[in-house]
Formats: sequence, structure tokens, C-alpha cells
Amino acid sequence: MGRWMEALNKKEEVVFEVAPNFLIYCSRHLPKDIRNEFPILLNLDLNSNKWIDELQTFKTDKISELKNEIERVRRILNKEEFTPNLNTEKILKYWTTEEYDLKDINDDINILKSFFKKSIKQGLEVKIYL
Repeated sequence: MGRWMEALNKKEEVVFEVAPNFLIYCSRHLPKDIRNEFPILLNLDLNSNKWIDELQTFKTDKISELKNEIERVRRILNKEEFTPNLNTEKILKYWTTEEYDLKDINDDINILKSFFKKSIKQGLEVKIYL
């Protein structure tokens, strides 16, 4: 199947879906000093032991926490949240390329936020596949 994320209703029908690449690679680009402040993103890393048969499943409460974590990542990268001893410019050097810049990061986060908001509002279960 490849890396994929889907929101399922109670009948286990896919309501909507999106690629979760940003989530899976996010934690490795966060500075070591603050990684532990993002436990769900850490658990989504490719090398996490939280993957069971290359799958992680989230109910509404965890979806809400994950949404909060990516919103915080956005605030940090956009210099909207001050974190002591954190060099945002240095972080952006690891995150961006000529083809993938801060606007693209914000676009990816917007897509994920929308996905999570709809999932929470509709009481859907989210499954993320490696």
C-alpha cells in the first residue's frame, strides 16, 4: 500500500485520505532538545517501535494531540513561538530545499490540520500506514 493515512467511519469505510509523509519525517528534523515535547510525532518516525504491522491507529483524543503538535511545529518554524536556545533558521536549513520551502511546509501542515479537524468533528478513526 505504501505510506498512506485514511480516516474511517464506524463501518470502516474510508471517508477521506492523504499522504502522511510530513508526519513520518517530521520528528527527525526537530532539534534533539525539544523532540520529547512531540511524543506522537516521535512515535510516527520510521524507526519508531510504535508501528504494529506497519500501522498506527488514532482515536479522536490522539488525533487532537497530533493536530496540536503539528500546529506547534508550524508556530516554531514561522517564528510565532519562542523556544529558548532554538535557532529557527538552522532548523529551516534542514527542512527546506530549493524545491521545498517554508510555504510548502505550511501548505502540508494546512492539509494535515484540515484532515485532522474533519476527522475530529466527524468522530473518525485515523489509520497511518508505512
